[in-house]
Amino acid sequence: MSNQITGRAYITVKGERLRSKEGATLKFGGVEREDVLGDAGVLGYAEKVIAPEVECTIAHNAAFSLKTFMDITDERVIFETDTGKTYTLVSAWCKGALEMSKGEVKLRFGAISCEEN
Repeated sequence: MSNQITGRAYITVKGERLRSKEGATLKFGGVEREDVLGDAGVLGYAEKVIAPEVECTIAHNAAFSLKTFMDITDERVIFETDTGKTYTLVSAWCKGALEMSKGEVKLRFGAISCEEN
């Protein structure tokens, strides 16, 4: 059993590893449970479906095309950790308009599902 804790993540889109900066996040998706409260206390919980999502910040350079990423509507986005776990967003799309600031671009991808490998 390894004692290593996940510290780094590598993001791959369209077969290319992105120049992502520290702090990428993965939301696995699935079911989120919310407390349901009544006057007498907790009544139980309600479920709602949450879409999988990957968010990362890219160091922008001349080879990075904003339009290429804005046009993504059906790709595999791979979130690979330094501990060997890999998560794949299936049928992923780019969420929202991209914005560049100080040489960085924040990317957000939503997807139909997330597979753990």
